[in-house]
Amino acid sequence: MALYSPRSLDGESRVEDYLNDKLQTFADLESIDVLLHGVLQQQLLLRQQLAEAETSLRETSEASQAHSSAIENQIKEFNAKQQGIDLRFSAETRLNFNKSPQEALRPYIQLQELAFALKQAQPAAEDAAPHLVDHIEHTANSLWKQMKDTFASKFEVTLHKIHWPSKDIALEGPLAQEWAEGVERLLDLQEPELNSREKSAILQKHVHGPLVLLPLEVMAKPLELRFKYHFEGDKPTNRLDKPEYFLSHVVGILNSYDDFFAQYLQPVLSTRFKGSNLALNPSYIDSTSAMITALLPMLRQKVQSYLPQIARLPQLISHFMHELMSFDNSMRDDWGYEGGCGVDGWKGLTWEVLVKLDWFGKWLQVEKDFAMTRYQSIVDPPESREIDYDSVDPGVTKPTKAAIRVNDLLESITGSINALRYWPGAD
Repeated sequence: MALYSPRSLDGESRVEDYLNDKLQTFADLESIDVLLHGVLQQQLLLRQQLAEAETSLRETSEASQAHSSAIENQIKEFNAKQQGIDLRFSAETRLNFNKSPQEALRPYIQLQELAFALKQAQPAAEDAAPHLVDHIEHTANSLWKQMKDTFASKFEVTLHKIHWPSKDIALEGPLAQEWAEGVERLLDLQEPELNSREKSAILQKHVHGPLVLLPLEVMAKPLELRFKYHFEGDKPTNRLDKPEYFLSHVVGILNSYDDFFAQYLQPVLSTRFKGSNLALNPSYIDSTSAMITALLPMLRQKVQSYLPQIARLPQLISHFMHELMSFDNSMRDDWGYEGGCGVDGWKGLTWEVLVKLDWFGKWLQVEKDFAMTRYQSIVDPPESREIDYDSVDPGVTKPTKAAIRVNDLLESITGSINALRYWPGAD
């Protein structure tokens, strides 16, 4: 018994419908030859169209494969050229390290300037070449790290020779020249980045925090090791109830080395940055401000590790914020630090803690609770309503004992608030 698939049955049904439509009378049988001829012509046309479609598909597929192969070859060629450029830049830089630091910097500065120019041109070009920009930036950053590590290592050798960070260091003769050359070399490396940052701040009309100058970053490392020795772990100086210990330690560093930097670093900074946009930023042109900028990162790290430890201790929170405000004001008033912020002034570590680290609400609640507790302790005792005859001069209305103490409390709160020069939200 023959089996028929649904497709074959459907085809036979269509043929039957076609014949019934074309052969409805005996007269139609006479035109059957014409009908068969038309069907054959249609069949030949369909076969011709099918052959043309197959040829077109084959040609399109071959063209697509050829195009894909060409693109792949172009990518390989481009990657090979990129690697060649990287190798040439790196080879030229390494070759010049032992000859002349200035020569070694030349290819890096050219590449950095190219990277900055391409990045600035991207918006106008509708981000047409993001991969190229990323590649050049990556190459520049890789070169920068190699050169920084090399120059920093050489500078550390010089610092070891002068016994840094001993006190009362005097630089003379070849050592003074070697130290100055080490500083210059690191500044040569960093100057394109400093200029780029200043230009970006001008274009965006936004003040960025200053960068730590590379020579001072290197010189701050042994100072940071001392700091961690005293204020990490179980040392007696590392006390939760005495944040003034680590804050005053930083002030002590400034007192110890400010004269050294003023004598030896200030002339280098003045000569290098005089007349440039960088001279408008005290953190780059002023040795004291540059030193403070270099010390703040280790202090920020300490503050961030200290805060979680006092989060449930209201008295320590209040005490710490008071000490931090005093430290900030000392940096501004005693040391003239403005953090490269111009007329706006340096907001301080207190502002960073309250706003950036989101401690304002917690600190404000602590101060409110303290004030209310103190107020109740003043007004609740029965003797608080007694007149204090000895507190004012004769002929003046005599206040109660509570009134005098409440006034003292208000003055204390006002003093704390006034110490906070930059309120959260007052940007």
